[in-house]
Amino acid sequence: MNVDWVAFLVVFGTSLAASVFVVGLYSLGIRFLATPMPPQRRADGTVEPNGPSRDDEDDDVETGGRPRWATLSAYTCFGLSVVAVLVGIYMIVPALHR
Repeated sequence: MNVDWVAFLVVFGTSLAASVFVVGLYSLGIRFLATPMPPQRRADGTVEPNGPSRDDEDDDVETGGRPRWATLSAYTCFGLSVVAVLVGIYMIVPALHR
């Protein structure tokens, strides 16, 4: 029995690169979802150092969410990682090639 080591290394390298690609895209998507809104400016043009000041009695502070570009980028990264996984499944399962 002979082992085709070049083919083995090609499969190993391709699977390693694909897994790094999918995990990297998914991680980048999670990072985009964690992007906070930019700090708000005061009337005099300065920026609050730690966000808007809070009153101890008023705990209902609304968060600004995240920028729209960050949400769209996150969903794009998630979508591309799903497409990469589906292409990999298509390439592995021979019944899908008929």
